[in-house]
Amino acid sequence: MNKKNASSKSKKNKKPDVKLNADTSKKTEVKNEGITAPDFGAFNDIIQNNLKIYNDFVEENSNKNKESKSQEKSNGQANNFTMQDWFMTVSPTTNKLMDGMLKFSQSLNNNPKLYFENVNLWLNQIAQLNFYYVARLSNQEANPVVLPEKTDKRFASEQWSQNLFFDFIKQFYLITSTMLENLMNSIQFVDEKQKLLMNFYIKQLNMALSPTNFVFTNPEVLSNTIKEGGANLVRGYNNFRDDYLKHPNKLFISQTDFDEFEVGKNLAVTPGKVIFKNDVFELIHYTAKTPNQYEVPLLIIPPFINKYYIMDLNEKKSMIGYLLEQNQNVFLISWKNPKADSRDFGFAEYMDDGVLKAIEIACEETKAASVNLASYCVGGTLTSMVLAYLEQTKFKYKVNSATYFASLIDFEEPGDLGIFLTEDQIAMLEQRMKINGYFDGKDMAATFNFLRPGDLYWNYVVNNYLLGNKPAAFDMLYWNSDSTRIPEKLHSDYLRSCYLNNKLIKKQYSLKGKTLDLSKIKTPMFHVATTDDHIAPWKSVFSGLKSYGNEAKFILANSGHIAGIIQGKGAKPGKLYYYENKNSNVNLDSEAWLKDAIKQDGSWWPLWIDWLKKYSGKSVEAKQINQNKFKEIYKAPGLYVTEK
Repeated sequence: MNKKNASSKSKKNKKPDVKLNADTSKKTEVKNEGITAPDFGAFNDIIQNNLKIYNDFVEENSNKNKESKSQEKSNGQANNFTMQDWFMTVSPTTNKLMDGMLKFSQSLNNNPKLYFENVNLWLNQIAQLNFYYVARLSNQEANPVVLPEKTDKRFASEQWSQNLFFDFIKQFYLITSTMLENLMNSIQFVDEKQKLLMNFYIKQLNMALSPTNFVFTNPEVLSNTIKEGGANLVRGYNNFRDDYLKHPNKLFISQTDFDEFEVGKNLAVTPGKVIFKNDVFELIHYTAKTPNQYEVPLLIIPPFINKYYIMDLNEKKSMIGYLLEQNQNVFLISWKNPKADSRDFGFAEYMDDGVLKAIEIACEETKAASVNLASYCVGGTLTSMVLAYLEQTKFKYKVNSATYFASLIDFEEPGDLGIFLTEDQIAMLEQRMKINGYFDGKDMAATFNFLRPGDLYWNYVVNNYLLGNKPAAFDMLYWNSDSTRIPEKLHSDYLRSCYLNNKLIKKQYSLKGKTLDLSKIKTPMFHVATTDDHIAPWKSVFSGLKSYGNEAKFILANSGHIAGIIQGKGAKPGKLYYYENKNSNVNLDSEAWLKDAIKQDGSWWPLWIDWLKKYSGKSVEAKQINQNKFKEIYKAPGLYVTEK
């Protein structure tokens, strides 16, 4: 293979040149022997034995885990992981996976040309790889058959290219994993969601079988193991044990050094005070940073799936600190981390005792007749429900504007998470939630990690468990691991009404007896989505805008669900940028909108502030606005944000 062909394979998203021209309308002379489902009865003993080892391991370390288990018990969580629990958890996924595998096998049986074309290409490349190996072994120059993508950090070590043994393993893995992906993509599924699920598991398989994940096929790990006499593996086992004891059954892996961070010490440190609390939230009123503030307060509604301090990580990244510097009078909802006693809390409680109560307190504290709202992720979904509800009922205070950060209301294409959400899967989650009264956010965190397995899981397996290192301190990943619970009723309703049935868009969702119609909302809006968001895909965010009855400003920032929103104060040309289209017609096709958009360097935060000023009233002395009607209960960040 020449050098040009080899280098072309390294380009992002470039796959080997596989041309599949099979005409499925022609009958093939292949006898269909039929598909026999595999018999998994033999696995029963293995599973039982593994569960015994699993529970023995927990029992052996029970003294070390006493405090953790006591906490779980107080939250209503079962400690022992039984065979029934295991089957209940995995059966919806394994059933879907097995059904997909059967359909995949049937498709290959009906059209074997697809199989042979892909396998023949694979065999051809393996032959080329053998010639390459022999040539290099003979000290002759040779070009690699395939190169990893430049963004693939797994093979960054020079040993993957300089050492012939590891070079061969690397290329064999890349050729084979690409063949599996191409083979799966060549099959037509009647259910596109099933194809996405199969591609997801092929991705997981390829990532799990990467040679970087094993001691004897990772040059860095092997070298360290020899140098240290295996001490790195001993440390790695201790790291694994510590992770397991923190969160049994959660596939938890430390992504940061937890000892380096503490909420209220070096996270969430913007000065403020909690002026109200109930069983749903605490309301934080932040201390003014400037002599003057705007008359209309800004109420921030974070997601109830994560803790709010992603918006107040540190001085440089704090959105709250930035807003205060821009003369905004900032209030923020800090949601309570629910336990079993909150199992019956739903969107109605989060609206009445949450958002509407917070608006009331913020207005009374500032003598204002209206507020501006800013919401993040599912906090934005809740905000739209509230606004639609207020269009049908009387409320003392007005909402001047609403800002949304990476928020979905149209769940037709909800991203990678939507692949897993079927009726069976939701029913299984509901059965599990009946035990505890809530959904444990650690389970969702594990799912999100496997949506990006290379970046958020396997690289930590290598670093923590094989090299025996502690992960580096990173505030954003500390927050990511500090997950929350979600009440049973709320989580079930959210999954069924939004993800599964998309009721908000269809005008089929009822809240407190009122059917919500988003087209009735006239509140001015500012929406931000991000280019690489796998939780709230930007095209889905954009498609939802046409459901509102107003004109909305839409901005597309670069990066992902968190980094694209929490950009920090400083403009970083080349690293931070966003797309802005002066045409505010949200009925445009998303690609048409992007085609006519202008790329702007730096953070979108200043643009938002200029927009927000129009709805913030006059700038007056801060002491004239804030009434101190609600006395300080305790200082920010409050207590709810620290609850585990």
